[in-house]
Amino acid sequence: MRLAPLSPSALPRAKALSSLIGWNQTLADWQVFTEHGAVMACDDGQPELAATVATLRYGPAIAWIGMVLVRPDLRRQGLARAGMEWAVASLHAAGATSIALDATPDGREVYRRMGFTDAWGFSRWHIPPLPRLPGPRPMTETDIPAVLALDAQHFGTDRAWLLRRMLTRNPGWVIEAGGRIVAAVLGRDGTRWRQAGPLWAQTAPHAQALLAAALPDGGIADLRDGQAFLPWLEAELAAPMRPFTRMVLGEPLPPIGPACVAVLGPEFG
Repeated sequence: MRLAPLSPSALPRAKALSSLIGWNQTLADWQVFTEHGAVMACDDGQPELAATVATLRYGPAIAWIGMVLVRPDLRRQGLARAGMEWAVASLHAAGATSIALDATPDGREVYRRMGFTDAWGFSRWHIPPLPRLPGPRPMTETDIPAVLALDAQHFGTDRAWLLRRMLTRNPGWVIEAGGRIVAAVLGRDGTRWRQAGPLWAQTAPHAQALLAAALPDGGIADLRDGQAFLPWLEAELAAPMRPFTRMVLGEPLPPIGPACVAVLGPEFG
């Protein structure tokens, strides 16, 4: 089987592959890659595609690799490696000097052999409904510029186009103090769970309040390691599901801000 560009008509089968593997992406998530990046796939005619890999650009120098998926019956046949080799080569050819991804423990060893190095870690948490806390209010249109500035500051580069797209799917929440936005969270729907992130907060109480607001019926969030409020989450019966490692090939990523509590997701960074 060979890699070929994913056609829009095959998007439902790409989504079927991610659902089969147990990932949370919706068709709208897949459309981000076909409309703003590139997706390659191996297609053997089954209801779920055989394999996929996707790329996005965040500015001229920073690029992202996501959706490195292989159907379980075809694993260990070199499909993921072929997809990664295409992604790295195409991004280098386009001028990217920092190529990043979020790796599972199994993927991390593969990517290390390709030259990727560890940056930092986070874990996906399953979060039950949490006690509602004072402070958050629904995000309004006038809040969006300040929220986008928070993300650019703490993610390290501008990806306003992506967050604006996410905000068309679900509203976010903000905390205001002294007439300015000091903490915020976005939320989005998923195939399996509602997901909170990115989340930016300088204090543990703000992070706790935003998680409770964004996930009123529970869901998931990809939380950076070492957060001070994680013991509180465990006391509320939240539990880590699996770890991830942010990795980079080439130039180091911009330093991530300390207020970045939760990432958008491994597929997007």
